[in-house]
Amino acid sequence: MNNDMNVAASHTTTKRGIKIFLTLIFAALLVIAPLVFPGYLTFQLTGVLAYAVAAIGLNLITGYAGQISLGHNAFFALGAYTAALSMANWHVHYAVSVLLAALVSFVVGYLAGFPAQRLRGLYLALITLVLAVSVSPFIKHFKAYTGGMSGLFVDRPVPPAWTGLTQDAWIYYVVLAFAILCFYLARNFVGGSTGRALNAVRQAPLAAASMGVDVNGYKVLIFGLGSMLAGVGGALFNFSIGFIAPDSFNLLLSVSFLAAIVVGGLGTIWGALVAGLFLQFVPSYASDLSEALAGAVYGAILIACMFFMPKGIVGSLVRYMQDRRRKS
Repeated sequence: MNNDMNVAASHTTTKRGIKIFLTLIFAALLVIAPLVFPGYLTFQLTGVLAYAVAAIGLNLITGYAGQISLGHNAFFALGAYTAALSMANWHVHYAVSVLLAALVSFVVGYLAGFPAQRLRGLYLALITLVLAVSVSPFIKHFKAYTGGMSGLFVDRPVPPAWTGLTQDAWIYYVVLAFAILCFYLARNFVGGSTGRALNAVRQAPLAAASMGVDVNGYKVLIFGLGSMLAGVGGALFNFSIGFIAPDSFNLLLSVSFLAAIVVGGLGTIWGALVAGLFLQFVPSYASDLSEALAGAVYGAILIACMFFMPKGIVGSLVRYMQDRRRKS
């Protein structure tokens, strides 16, 4: 009996050690990336992190709470323009502009969550579709503030002289710091009782309500938090590109977000990082193959993912590891 317990404890310690080792290796790769990669790849990785932060938000809404939202591009745009306009008009620090984007996106998303709390499935998707298709015309209409079709140039963060870093490398580290914070907070948010409550809300809302779970309250809160992360991602996207225009936030972006979290893995925090890679690299490679076939490439990837990895890349890996653990 004691021997079995000692063996089990040893296995647990070994697995924990391997997990810590792999985490440290991954963290080291993230830190040294801009020091060893060329500038353009560093720029692309910055975009990956910005997209990943926004993808966490949609994964909270869709993957954890089970609400299908097609309006994520609206909150991504809201965060981008809030940060850009606050920097241009109020001359706030770029870090403060991200916090303002988070606050505004959360408030708007929280308020938008109230009419969405009684809707599910296709009905909610149709309502959020209104947000998705109206964001670009809305930006163009208020061109006195947003720049309209001409867009806005955004002041990219400048590295302090003592760092000796290039501008792309400094922006990468700034975005990385915000991304780590967002991943950490999201992981803690869904890791305990809140995650179990969200799982109950997604799978059996009536049963969850009968057990005392505030179903509507959780739906509104998660919609607000997911929108907030989309806004933060949009603000960080500003630093990467240095320019925003309404055509950057069209319906295709929202559909791409949804496709990306499906490929990464619904209901997984780390799936958002895969989603960021998908959003940054797949469109460019698809366009290199053929502009006309870009949509077909998206569809082919989704079909292949659903056929071979129905829980997404990260979700399927987690399931595989769990199966291995049970067998051992």
